Amino acid sequence: MTKPTVCVIHEAIGTQSAIAKAAMRGVYAALDAGYDVTVVAKHLEEELQDKVTWLHLFVPKRLFLVQWTTAGYFIKKALGNRKFDIIHTHQPQVASISDIFQIHYLTRMAFLRNSVENGKGLKPALMRLQERGVLMAEDYHFRHWNPNTFITFNSNMTRDDFAKLYGKPPKEGVLLCSAPPFNPISEEERREARAKYLGCEPNGPVLGFLGGGITRKGYQRIVKGLQGDNDVFFLMGGSLCDGMQIPELEGRFKAVGLVYNASQFYAACDVVIMASLYEPFGRVILEAAARGLPVIVTPEIGALPHLEEYGVGVAWDPNTPLAPLVHQVLAQKSETVKASQRLTADLSEDDYARNVVKMYADVMRSKGLTPPSS
Repeated sequence: MTKPTVCVIHEAIGTQSAIAKAAMRGVYAALDAGYDVTVVAKHLEEELQDKVTWLHLFVPKRLFLVQWTTAGYFIKKALGNRKFDIIHTHQPQVASISDIFQIHYLTRMAFLRNSVENGKGLKPALMRLQERGVLMAEDYHFRHWNPNTFITFNSNMTRDDFAKLYGKPPKEGVLLCSAPPFNPISEEERREARAKYLGCEPNGPVLGFLGGGITRKGYQRIVKGLQGDNDVFFLMGGSLCDGMQIPELEGRFKAVGLVYNASQFYAACDVVIMASLYEPFGRVILEAAARGLPVIVTPEIGALPHLEEYGVGVAWDPNTPLAPLVHQVLAQKSETVKASQRLTADLSEDDYARNVVKMYADVMRSKGLTPPSS
């Protein structure tokens, strides 16, 4: 009997980003459910390369705007005349030809919340020009969706924002990111991580942040919130921060640059914070919670309601001091660990896979086809 077919589309399917990870989990879910899987991608996880049919996607080398606006053409070129029972895309450029479109980001909301490039000079100006071009192109696709496409959002916030901007799609749902398995930090791990990232044992709690020196990720908010007489040590990782100095936090700050082992970075922390000006979900927070850490987030983070529901995270008003909140969540650490176990169990990778397979089965039945599990 011929297997039903599904095609998953995203530039990267692997571990390169949160979206790439989501696409990869969807591919594994489809394979495990008995689908014949094809992918359109430039980068594909090595372990998947002999399990799927890989249609190589060409992506221009330079200029994000060119890459974005030509993606639809090159994806369709890779697809050719092939037909599939289900097309599942993570890119808006081909949402209109897809059965399922998974939305991870809304550029229009990023603009409305000033979460865009604001630096001075020629390079930032060029980036702003490209962001404006992407905004206009994305607006077009989101205003001309295919009513037959099932649109799924990565958080309730993204769903509500989309409805305010473009109207409510006739077919919609919410598919939350999966959390890694619960893996609390051991004392040995903590010692090794602090030796690597800090070189010493600080006098107070360590507040970890992986947004780097990117303005829209909110590091300036954190610096402002930690100024004054307190003992919180601010540990920063991520791009554009290697060697950064912050005089206002002298003796209580260290920037370590790009982090290639996030799990080890978390082991050096007591609390993790996400302070972005706009973040549709924020899977980093789930990763930190999976290590048993309390998390603090600003109201613009899509994951906030879900974290509050479980008692894992708390909201921080960036106009208020941050240090008291750090000590507050640490005082509830034992409760946080139990809550993290519930969160990671309910948002497990297996649960994510079941939801993907259910979406596929619903699409198959809507076309009068039989899903492989039936």
